[in-house]
Amino acid sequence: MIRSLLHVGMVVPDLEVGRAFYELFGLQARACGNDLVFRCQGRDQDQIRLMQGSPKKLAYTSLGTNEAGMAALTGKLRQAGVAIQGAPFDVPFGGIWFQDPHGDWLNVQVAEPAPACTANLPPEINAHGRYRRVGRACRVETRHKKAKPLRLGHLIKFSPDVPRSIQFYTELLGMKVSDQAADVIAFLRGSAGGDHHMVAFAKSTHTGLHHVSFEVADLDEIEIGAQTLLRAGYRDAFGLGRHIGGSNYFHYIRDPWGSLAEYFWDIDVIPEDDSDWQPLVAESPKDVIAVWSATPPPEDFIVNFEEAP
Repeated sequence: MIRSLLHVGMVVPDLEVGRAFYELFGLQARACGNDLVFRCQGRDQDQIRLMQGSPKKLAYTSLGTNEAGMAALTGKLRQAGVAIQGAPFDVPFGGIWFQDPHGDWLNVQVAEPAPACTANLPPEINAHGRYRRVGRACRVETRHKKAKPLRLGHLIKFSPDVPRSIQFYTELLGMKVSDQAADVIAFLRGSAGGDHHMVAFAKSTHTGLHHVSFEVADLDEIEIGAQTLLRAGYRDAFGLGRHIGGSNYFHYIRDPWGSLAEYFWDIDVIPEDDSDWQPLVAESPKDVIAVWSATPPPEDFIVNFEEAP
């Protein structure tokens, strides 16, 4: 049923502090009523919505499906006794609204994600046996003044009960488990296949946002983006590295309120006909975090900095 991640809404104490961070991250901001929304360059789809309020918290996640998926979803929600409610926020889009078992708001729309802009993709990589950039320098420093995110790829949410979250999102929303480590972390993809994970859950005492993750064009953009933020005084979190769950390269930076923003590249893709995919069932989160990383994950990497309700 759920086929795509559309955007993420957050309540933040200061919109301009959020603007400064996400614009430097590489997104483009515009006012939308009383809110700020952010898009990737050349992509006609909101990816982040910041709404004024305190304390900072994940407000909602907006997901996409098709007409058949919406009909199936609403039927499953009613059968399970999950109330479909009016919009809890003043937003200019439709769809249905409901809460997951831990009170987090979900919005589902009949919508397909907009295509990502490919105008600024880097030249082809020269790899052994595939030397395709011949007679041309890569010109990393002159081509990429700062990162240009292509799309919002996924988010990780905190959950006080990861197995219960898995059950809700798979049985009612039609998502599928890609990899899992005990009852501590689980990665879920959409019903039609695609990226290794669209939403993931990490164990905590309460709900909250762990991170939002944006795809960039190559490894250079991951580090150009991260180093741009670090030079501006934002706090390093974890990276450069490569994950086990999803296989993607990564670098995380702390946002102004303690949550994480990730640049990623080269993630696993699982087809809708996923009979060949073998989910990893690990004993510890350490078994899915990183194949390698420039530094070990810090002790606060999976700490929930949002206030408990």
